[in-house]
Amino acid sequence: VAIHDEDATETAVSADAQLEAEMKVYEDFVRGMLNNYESLPLERIHNMLKMFVSTGEHKYDKNIQQLGAFLDKLVRDEVLEMNGGSYFLKKR
Repeated sequence: VAIHDEDATETAVSADAQLEAEMKVYEDFVRGMLNNYESLPLERIHNMLKMFVSTGEHKYDKNIQQLGAFLDKLVRDEVLEMNGGSYFLKKR
């Protein structure tokens, strides 16, 4: 049974790593948006990505929960900050 649990954990970790790699492509778009608008709520960032990254190799097809998890990771990594439900670039 322990082997099965390790396999499930490895599968979950690799799925998370794959999603993170896919989302990394959108980090520059998010930074650009926040550079122009200063701060934006999750829903607005999601809608803008759907609108502006709608074609090509890196077409945005993620759900709002996936984007929220990615933005929260960027907050933990000190790339972004979040306050009052809006994300903004961390001051350097």
